[in-house]
Amino acid sequence: MGHEVLFMGYSDRFASYIRRAGFTLRLLDPALSEEQADQLIAVDQGRSLRHPFSTAMVRRRVASELALMLRWRPDCVVIGSTLSLFISARAAAVPLVYVRPYAMSRGHLARMETFPVSDGSSWCGEQLDRAAGQLVRAVTPLIRWQPASFRRAAAEHRVALPSRTLEAIDADLNLIASLFPHLDRRPLAPRELAVGPIYAQHDDELPASVSGLAGSPRPVVYVGLGSSAGRRLALDVLRQLAGLDIEVVSSAGRYLSEADRAGLPATVQVFDFLPAHRLAGLIDASIIHGGEGTVQTACASGAPFAGIGLQTEQRFNVDECARYGNAVRFTPADVRHGRLPDVLSRLLTDEGMRAAARRLQPDAQPVGAENAARAIVDVAVQ
Repeated sequence: MGHEVLFMGYSDRFASYIRRAGFTLRLLDPALSEEQADQLIAVDQGRSLRHPFSTAMVRRRVASELALMLRWRPDCVVIGSTLSLFISARAAAVPLVYVRPYAMSRGHLARMETFPVSDGSSWCGEQLDRAAGQLVRAVTPLIRWQPASFRRAAAEHRVALPSRTLEAIDADLNLIASLFPHLDRRPLAPRELAVGPIYAQHDDELPASVSGLAGSPRPVVYVGLGSSAGRRLALDVLRQLAGLDIEVVSSAGRYLSEADRAGLPATVQVFDFLPAHRLAGLIDASIIHGGEGTVQTACASGAPFAGIGLQTEQRFNVDECARYGNAVRFTPADVRHGRLPDVLSRLLTDEGMRAAARRLQPDAQPVGAENAARAIVDVAVQ
């Protein structure tokens, strides 16, 4: 659209994707260690409250960001969850755009009916989730907690952060990159815009051994457990599936040792990475963790999926699809008790679920990227 796009960050972990795509990336001071990066992912996923944001770190980050904005003079700043930019962008008077999921957004909280603290499979569990939803809906907008390091850094730059937590992390424009708010045009909060699905579409091709499964006489099942699982869960899932008359392809290799992989049969192919969007038309079902991008990719495959939902946002994502009819949620307890074969059997044989997956497929294409770009340009040229 005629605009220059520049990237900044604090960790080299995913830098190769940005540079490979031909963009400029400036890594700022202070660099995030691998341990600190893991901490931030855990906080972002709701698995931990422990964070590395000391006052010294936040001060240095804000100073680095302000210096960079003075040099680049951007028309707007676009973030995922780079929290220090809620201070520096406001201090520099640069419009801020936040690309985020629907789960726990202000629009979501305003109409929240359930909060998935249980597996929701029993009457008691459903009532517990409804009670939790009412409590979270009422209490969360009133919370006034912010790390002291952010309050200090904001005051030093004369930035008046809103006292309520949700308002403090509200940008000038919040792009909701989720499927169903875009699909059903549900009401959102002010300054929120549903742009639709955004998920990775890598240029990499599928390994020949995977693409060669096209037309397999046996069902092909994809297992993707993202960044929030672990070795025990990955092994248990793959071992239970290995005993079935199916072909399994998985991107959970990061969790497994060479010995773990060697102990799996040839019908289970494990990789550290797969361009999952290229599995559409090849797989018959997916077993996934429930992260936003993974769920969207599963929906775009046209095949039903089971999501384990290891933290709150993931359970919300899976439950949206379960209500639509193309997915089911399962739990670590289901894995421990050997119920995964039954879960998979439903995915492969429930014609209503399979029809819902096919019906949703065209609506799950990644239109959010272009919609987001247009919205960002509108902010930048104001």
